[in-house]
Order: sequence, then C-alpha cells, then structure tokens
Amino acid sequence: MYLTRIDMPLAHRGVQRALGDCQQMHRRIAGLFADSRAGAGVLYRLRYTRGSCSAYLYSAVPVKRDRLLPDMQLVGERDMTDWLNTLTEGRVCHFDLLAWPSKKIPNDGGRNSRRRVLRTQAERLAWLARKGQQNGFSLLNVRELETMQQVGHHDASHGGRLYVDSYHYQGTLQIADVAALQSAICSGIGPGKAYGLGMLLLS
Repeated sequence: MYLTRIDMPLAHRGVQRALGDCQQMHRRIAGLFADSRAGAGVLYRLRYTRGSCSAYLYSAVPVKRDRLLPDMQLVGERDMTDWLNTLTEGRVCHFDLLAWPSKKIPNDGGRNSRRRVLRTQAERLAWLARKGQQNGFSLLNVRELETMQQVGHHDASHGGRLYVDSYHYQGTLQIADVAALQSAICSGIGPGKAYGLGMLLLS
C-alpha cells in the first residue's frame, strides 16, 4: 500500500470546480491511475492548508505521475507495507476518520435502494462501533466532530444530483484482529469511498 500527498492550489478554477462537485473530484483522483479507483485500491482524504487543498491517498499501486494535472503537485509518496506489518494485537492507536454512517432504504417496489444518513448521534456511534467489530478493532473513546454535505452531479441516467453526508470522528481504538484491521486500512470503512470517505488514519 502506498501513501501519497498531492497539493492543489485553491486559486485554480479547476480545483474550485472540483471542490464544488464531489463527482468531479472523484474523476480527478481516479484519473491518476491506469485502473479504476476500486481496481487500484484508492482511498483519499482532502485536507485544507493555507491557499491549498491537499489530497492524501492510499493505493495498491503508485500514482502514474504522467497523469498529474497542471494544478497538481506530488509532494511525497511512501510505501506503507512495513508500517502495516508493525500493527499488533492489543495495540492502542489514535484514529481519525471521515465517514458516512448510513443505512440502505428500499425504494418503492423493492427495486434498488437509496442511502439514508443515520440521524441521531447514538445511531451513528453504534454504527461506528459495529464497523470496528467487523474490521478488527474496538473503540476505547470517540468524538463526533464537524459534519458536512458534499454535492455532486451525475448525468440524468445515473440519478442526477448526488448528496453525500460525512461525519468526522477522532478517538482511540484497540486492535483485536490485525489482519482484519490491515484490510480495513487498505479497503476503507463504510460507503462513499469514491468521494473521499472511509480512509482510516492511525497514529
């Protein structure tokens, strides 16, 4: 697994448009790889610094540098395999996660479904605890911080306008199953991975 940081200047119009449309940002990030986002194992997280937006990426393969757009600067890239192998059962880590705690609701007629964000904090924290059990860790403490809603635009045949609700969590966890946690780090937690969600950061 690789960790990559890419900086994008907030003054650039292309960056501004992508930040206003999560589908455009998804295409920007996915375009850095020869395979699809899922095929290349890509997760990402956006963070803002003075005058710049930084995209932190986990991926199974390195970024193809010849696909960087003119408004993208590759700041660093690191193979995280050795770090993943330092994780041990019982270890306590600080974590940071931007996630979409939600459940699927069937549409009328039972065909397809839509995703609804969990409305109460108690429901959302219970969702996160279940995700921990499924992914090899237990929560020792957790804080729910800010929330935001992203807007994106599919074409009409794919549903038109898209809304993605995200919640920011920080806290400490204890590793119960190393292999399951390693898989969760590489694969992400919960839905919305194409839109910068699900990337579990540990320290």
